[in-house]
Amino acid sequence: MKKHNPPFIILADEQYTSFLEYEVKNSILRVLLTPLRAPITTLQAILRGYIPKTLSLSKTSTISVDVLIDENGSVVRSHYCKDTLDYISIDNLIKFSNGN
Repeated sequence: MKKHNPPFIILADEQYTSFLEYEVKNSILRVLLTPLRAPITTLQAILRGYIPKTLSLSKTSTISVDVLIDENGSVVRSHYCKDTLDYISIDNLIKFSNGN
């Protein structure tokens, strides 16, 4: 996939430690219905090389949580996604990266 070099650090919970600790919900149904909700977006992701790193059903069915954490380690905003295509808005990311 293409690198974007955002003006902020992106962290991933690759071991699913925080997902388990904070009981982030899983939904196989929501993951499976996502391509029906947005078939073009799903196809674009596949063509760009998005492939899950694991085939673990419990991990691939985890619905994301976007958390913006400032340089002091404080949570500024969190967004509990409805499905695999729902993310925090780009406007909120831009405001956050500008210090607002």
